[in-house]
Amino acid sequence: MLKLNRIFCASKIGLTLLVGGTVYSPTGMAQSSEAKLGVVVSRENIGQWEQITSRLDNASINYCVLDTRDWESSQDLASVNVLFLPNVNSINSAQANALKTWVENGGKVIASGPMGESSSGEVKNTLRDIFGGYWGFPISQPSSLVLNNSENNPNILASSSLRGGVIVPTDTGVKTEASWSMSGNPPAVISSNNATFFGWRWGVDNISNSDFDVAWLNNSLRGYGVNVTSLSRTGVVSPCDVPAMQPLRGDRPSTNQNSSNLPQPTPVAQNSLFSANMPRQQVDQMVAELNQLLHRVENTLIKADSQNETYKTTMAQVVEQLSQGKGRERSLIHSNIFAYNAITEAQKIVQNFPELASRDFNNARQNWLDARRRLWDNYPVDRHFAQSEVRAIWLDRGTIVKAKSKADLAPLFDRFAQAGINTIFFETVNASYPVYPSKVAPEQNPMTRGWDPLQASIELAHERDMELHAWAWIFAGANQGHNRLLNQPDNYLGPVLSRNPNWVLKDRDGQAFNRTPGFQKAFIDPANPQAREYLHRLLEEIVTNYDVDGIQYDYIRYPFQDRTTRQNFGYTDGSRRAFQNIHGVDPQTLTPNSPLWSQWLSFRIRQVDTFVQESSDRLKAIDPDVTISAAVFPMDRNERLNVLQQNWEDWIRNQSVDMMVLMTYALDTGSFESRLQSLRDQNLNNSSSLIIPGIRLLNVPHTEALDQVQLLRNLPTSGFALFAAENLNSNLENMFERTQGNGTTIPQFLPHREPFKVAAQRYQALVQEWNFLLLNNQMAIASGNLDNWSVNADVLNQALQQLAENPTEGNLKTAKNNFRRFKAGFAGYTREHGNTRPLQVESWQNRLVAIENLLNYGEARAIKR
Repeated sequence: MLKLNRIFCASKIGLTLLVGGTVYSPTGMAQSSEAKLGVVVSRENIGQWEQITSRLDNASINYCVLDTRDWESSQDLASVNVLFLPNVNSINSAQANALKTWVENGGKVIASGPMGESSSGEVKNTLRDIFGGYWGFPISQPSSLVLNNSENNPNILASSSLRGGVIVPTDTGVKTEASWSMSGNPPAVISSNNATFFGWRWGVDNISNSDFDVAWLNNSLRGYGVNVTSLSRTGVVSPCDVPAMQPLRGDRPSTNQNSSNLPQPTPVAQNSLFSANMPRQQVDQMVAELNQLLHRVENTLIKADSQNETYKTTMAQVVEQLSQGKGRERSLIHSNIFAYNAITEAQKIVQNFPELASRDFNNARQNWLDARRRLWDNYPVDRHFAQSEVRAIWLDRGTIVKAKSKADLAPLFDRFAQAGINTIFFETVNASYPVYPSKVAPEQNPMTRGWDPLQASIELAHERDMELHAWAWIFAGANQGHNRLLNQPDNYLGPVLSRNPNWVLKDRDGQAFNRTPGFQKAFIDPANPQAREYLHRLLEEIVTNYDVDGIQYDYIRYPFQDRTTRQNFGYTDGSRRAFQNIHGVDPQTLTPNSPLWSQWLSFRIRQVDTFVQESSDRLKAIDPDVTISAAVFPMDRNERLNVLQQNWEDWIRNQSVDMMVLMTYALDTGSFESRLQSLRDQNLNNSSSLIIPGIRLLNVPHTEALDQVQLLRNLPTSGFALFAAENLNSNLENMFERTQGNGTTIPQFLPHREPFKVAAQRYQALVQEWNFLLLNNQMAIASGNLDNWSVNADVLNQALQQLAENPTEGNLKTAKNNFRRFKAGFAGYTREHGNTRPLQVESWQNRLVAIENLLNYGEARAIKR
């Protein structure tokens, strides 16, 4: 039986479903003399889709639309000659391999934005093979383009100033079509015989204008020999000819098969509507995305409303009130009527969207977009609702050096305090330069000579009841970007490595600087005993001489070693001798296929692991209350161990790091959530370290940043960290001031200082939310379950409160036993409610895990210490 793929053709007013079929060609390409353009829609670009299609429509370009969920093999791409992937952050392994096969058989592909940024390492490598490059990092300021061959190219290709990212070439066969007009002129557009990569989010109004985007797309299409005028749309949108799937088990279709026996596409008028055959997957995806946003907004409102004194009672008392008929009617009106109305309207859209979409997709999609916008615009930020948590921000070197005195820094710390920030990660050592006058390091940062920003910042933080943690680059000893700021040569090894050349970490060819995109760095050898001792003494100097509350390890790893850099590091004389003494083989002779390669990998992992353990032990011996944190990559563990030897799960297990700060940076909440998948994949339940994900502020709208914070508050985390101070804007500050600032009567504790008080407070907040929902008739719970739930919930609440007030080993044992009993029954208590509100129940389960982790942290740090 023939498989008919589902592809959508765009019309002036929306998208129209087309189902058609042709015999699949062995080459995997459409058998047509006329070029066909396919445009990919995905979860990442659906929010931009209206702007993307508007550009294509205004240019009168005819195209088909391919949903990523309908793309499983190269056959699914066979009806198009050119495929355009605008701002598609994630594809899976099967899709990447299908794309590679399709390109190898003659397909041409164009991509824009952070293509594949959220995909696995394996997929990223496949995409780099296809495009000959990858999205490296965003540029910090808007920039125009410099055409590398301006001859015969229209001026509009370089006329706009926009934000984008650097595309890093990985193949000598690719051509840089345009560069960013900034220092070093990094690539903005690259192309090859088969692929083109735009370094900006194509089709997004606040990034670039329509004429500019269309000009670049047309330019690329012409570069692949596509006659753009042949793609021009007429009054009728032609369907995409979708191939039938090849028969399974190697059977081939008969060469004399008559294609007239296959279903034939019918031209569709531009004002046609989606039929009932619209792919259910796309509908489900849109419903899920809206439902997730709806859930976060609703949870935020429930959290705020449940703080009312009415709900600060036991669950048993609430059950008694319900038995007396004192519960409210189901028609609940929240205190924030605007948020409530947006939630109510979104709930109706979620419920009715599939049926409406089957009849009139254009209207359904507009309702969906309107519902999302209303939720964003009415996010309930009118009052304080934040929990006790770590609310950290990285205070970066660039911001520090702009200040010339304590007085210059004071307004910044005022802003942090007003925004509810309680922890500062202060960049203390950068590229081997401390910002303070050191007796251990050979040089203070030349830009801070004459004063001590570290001491000034400690005083400013403590005056405002904030903690300050010294953020230190550990093994990254030199930075070409910093060299340029100091007018040093790019290959300058910095003040430490230049004085100790035998400490320089080298690759197999003896090179010091890594080839990672961005400003390249040279690293200190983690296996060198003298280098390790120097780093220990430097960190000990900070803890001994300054009243810091914590130390944060950054660059606590080897350099990136992947197919992009084509480097492997660790080949210093000392490392080679040490490995050879153990295994009898010089690691210089090993390759990834050698039997001893895994031992060589383990040797390097062990150098980082032992440094972390030794440093933590030594610093805690000086100050038992100093908090140790590490800024780490959240990527797949096997990939991380192979490419940078960062084994942070073991640091959690051996309790050498108190807070694990994950660099989960993303521009939207969907991508952010996918980067947090490691929290689930690594099964970090029962962790004795606190998990603090990072949120990058650059180019992220303030409401989106708040939405990412709210996502974290529904996950098993203990707070968040904002990167970085230079990107904190007034809109976000004002929003934070209202929702987590100092204007609250609820005591605020730091999880790493008062874990039991935070655990009790967070659990009490959960009980109040349950009371709120029960009294407002918003929960479906069987009476027997409700009785058991309320009894066990109140027993646990009392045990946690007692532990918070008197943290003894006996009270901890009682609390943990009651917690285990309650958690074991929780799924049963909430089964009926979970059938209708699964996301809400899941968030409660996540928050219970966070409470359990706080108990484990407190047991390890407070009880057993």
